[in-house]
Amino acid sequence: MTGITQGSSIKPTQTATQNSSSSAATLATATSVLGDAVKAIQSKSGNNTFGKGDNEALIKLIMQLIQVIGDKLPPTEPSKPQPKPLQLTRQQDKAVRERFDINGALSYEVLDSKKDGKLSAGDTLVISGGITGGEISRKKLTAQDVKAINAGGSTSSDAQQQLDANRKKWDSLDIDDYSFTLQRNCFCRGDAIRPINIEVRDGSVKSATYADTGELLPDDRQTNRQSIYNLNADGLFNLVEQGIKSGAAKVDVSYDKQYGLPASIYIDQSVQIADEEMGYTISNFQPEPQFTTLALGEEDGGLPPVDDPIVTTLAIGEEDGGHHDYK
Repeated sequence: MTGITQGSSIKPTQTATQNSSSSAATLATATSVLGDAVKAIQSKSGNNTFGKGDNEALIKLIMQLIQVIGDKLPPTEPSKPQPKPLQLTRQQDKAVRERFDINGALSYEVLDSKKDGKLSAGDTLVISGGITGGEISRKKLTAQDVKAINAGGSTSSDAQQQLDANRKKWDSLDIDDYSFTLQRNCFCRGDAIRPINIEVRDGSVKSATYADTGELLPDDRQTNRQSIYNLNADGLFNLVEQGIKSGAAKVDVSYDKQYGLPASIYIDQSVQIADEEMGYTISNFQPEPQFTTLALGEEDGGLPPVDDPIVTTLAIGEEDGGHHDYK
C-alpha cells in the first residue's frame, strides 16, 4: 500500500490561507486515492494474494481512514453566483464606447452587480483586450455615468451648445479690461498648481503674477503654446472647445451666470490613462471700466481746451460793439 506524505511540498513562506488551501487539497486527493484502492481491492479480491479475511480487514481499515480524512476536510462553501452581463441597447453601447474610449481591439461588458436587470449605479464595467485579450480594467459606474449612457450617446453636442451660448453672452458684454485668478487642478507639483492673478487689457493678457507672492511670471508665448499669457477669456473658451472637439472622455464645465465666463473646467482625455486629467478654477473675476486719459491739447492739434463759462456777465454796451450813445 502506497503511503501519502501530507504537506511535504509546502514552502515555509506560504501564508496561513495558502497552507489551509493546500492541506484541504491534499486531504481531498488522499481520500480519492484511498477510495480508488478500495474499489481495486473489491474488484480483484478473487486474485488477491491476501486471504479473504485479510482483504476484508484491509478494506475496513481503508474505509476508516477515509472517514478520518473526511472529518478533517473543511466544509465546502457554495459558490456565489456571479453577476450576469447586461444587454445594452445600440444607443447605450455607443454611449459606453464614447464615454470610456473603448475602440479598436478593446471590448467590454457591464456586469449587473445590482442584480436588478437594468443599468444602474454600482454596476461594473469590465474592459478587456490588448495583447493578451484579457481584462484590462474594471470600474464601478456612477450615477453620472448611468445618466450619460442612458442619454444614448455622447454629450458633446450639449457641451458645445452650452459653450456657444456662454461665449455669445460674454461677447455681448464687450468687456476688454478685466482680471481674475486662475488655478490649475492636476497631478502636478510646485509652481504648476499655484494660483495666478491674470490682468487683461484690451483683450490681451498684460501681466500674470503668483497670487501668494506677487512675483511676475515670464511672458513665454513665443516658446510655449500652453502659456498662461494665452489664457484670457478667449483662451479659456478655447480650452473647453479643444476638449470637446478632441473627443475627451469627460468635459465638465460650469459657467458664470452673469458673464458667461467659465468658472471651472475639468477635462479627462481618456479613462485608460491615469493622472492626465486637467482642471482649472477661475475666481475673483473683476470687470474694470475702460478709462481714456488724453494729454493736454491732444485732440485739437496742441491747443489747450477752453472750458465753457458757467455764467456770462455782459458790460453795458457790450452787445452792440461796446459803444452806446448818451443823450
